[in-house]
Amino acid sequence: MASTPTISTGLKRLLVVAIAIGIFFRFYNLDTKVYWYDEIQTSTRISGYTQEEVIRQAYTGEETTVGNLLATYQYPNPMRDLHDAIDALAQHPEHSPLYYLLARFWLQIFGHSVTAIRSLSAIIGVLVIPCAYWLAWELWHSRPIALLAATLISLSPFHVLYAQEAREYSLWTLTILLSSASLLRARSRSNFQNWSLYSLSLAWAFYAHPFSGLVAMSHCIYMAIVSDWKRKKKIISYVAASAIALVLFSPWLVVVIQNRTDFVQNTISTTFPRDHLPLIWGLNLGRIFYDVNQGMAAYNPMLYFTLFLTVYAIYILCRHSPRRVWLFVITLMGVTGLALIVPDVVLGGRRSSITRYAIPCYLGIQFAVVYLLSLKLSQPRWRYVLYFLIFCGVVSSTVSSHIEVWWHKSPTKSRHNPEIARIINSSDRPVVISDEIPGRILSLAHDLDGDVGIRLVAPPYDFDIDPNREPLYFYRPSDPLKANIQQRYNVRFVKAFDKGWLWEIESNSNV
Repeated sequence: MASTPTISTGLKRLLVVAIAIGIFFRFYNLDTKVYWYDEIQTSTRISGYTQEEVIRQAYTGEETTVGNLLATYQYPNPMRDLHDAIDALAQHPEHSPLYYLLARFWLQIFGHSVTAIRSLSAIIGVLVIPCAYWLAWELWHSRPIALLAATLISLSPFHVLYAQEAREYSLWTLTILLSSASLLRARSRSNFQNWSLYSLSLAWAFYAHPFSGLVAMSHCIYMAIVSDWKRKKKIISYVAASAIALVLFSPWLVVVIQNRTDFVQNTISTTFPRDHLPLIWGLNLGRIFYDVNQGMAAYNPMLYFTLFLTVYAIYILCRHSPRRVWLFVITLMGVTGLALIVPDVVLGGRRSSITRYAIPCYLGIQFAVVYLLSLKLSQPRWRYVLYFLIFCGVVSSTVSSHIEVWWHKSPTKSRHNPEIARIINSSDRPVVISDEIPGRILSLAHDLDGDVGIRLVAPPYDFDIDPNREPLYFYRPSDPLKANIQQRYNVRFVKAFDKGWLWEIESNSNV
């Protein structure tokens, strides 16, 4: 093994400042980015509703205000209790419930707003940083390496983005790091307390995300390879701790089994094929170090820089670190990576293109890069690589913190909502009519003033309007809705927004 690296006082101060900047960006402009489709699903479920129930109850054509609509279907309220929220979550068993239950209690304490719910993820994102430090310490027992790990995780634009999302992925990152560090500690210092901590942290991971099963599998493979099978006590302790974690998770596991049809149906889109998967893998890889919303392009130099850095870091890790270290990092990356890539290559699908699914892989890559940098810091060119990665993280988060719709917000569903909201909010007593699905119309509603009127409608469109009332807006109306209004009121639709997401009507007699 290479000698333990040292870090100068000046560099140590730089790393501490970098960590502080990463923490700052987790909280900066929490309410700036659009509250998009997936976050809407979070809020709908913690309020105790499913999308089908929202359509059945709210799509009546009756006018209400945006404030009343959000208060009912986006935040905890007296009409739906915790049992209703659990029932709504059970119909989406592909999402483990821990984050959603935490978010419900969080909003009940700290109030109803986008900032409030995202602040939960931001705080969890801050806790990720010391857990990264701990895992690096358990791997290498080196404070400089642990500080480097905390720095790269703190400034990673990928981790900053998901620390500002009302979704479970910062919590999943935390539980991956916590369970991994707990396992290494229990293996090196086998006692009841350490194995209990591993069992609890693994159970938390299961309740944070179903792909934690892949993380547990990587732990199992690691323990099977590195354990001394002549010393059975430690193996028995590991098996017992894992079994207890599974027992603790069994209540939700029963829910998953009972609702397996919903699980399959809700995840069917991941089996749809997607072109250019290798380029997408490269783009996603680069985003853990550098992200200015760059698109997929084979000529992007950052693609090749991050690819070289990753491959070389894994080579150095396997070449110079102890077997117990590199094997842990490789299994953490490899199990999840193969589980995503192999089905896509063999059967077709897009699982491996979804960045957030590969969090265990990205954590492993980041730890490999951390080890590479720690060995090379004595060489000026590698110090510049470290400075460059810090610079990239700061620039990436600075840029993204001021942009309302970033790549992870599914721009096809939400890219024009901020502009449309500004048009509507600047109008005098506007009313918005839409038959768009809840995930999209509620996303717009979060950007609208609370007193804006809104009418949600559904076929057979049995509702009346005053065609002379102004301003009367139609948000992404379907062709059948347009045809119904045109036929009944002898009007035509004209764009109120160039991109065609917002419409007004005018009488055909004015044409």
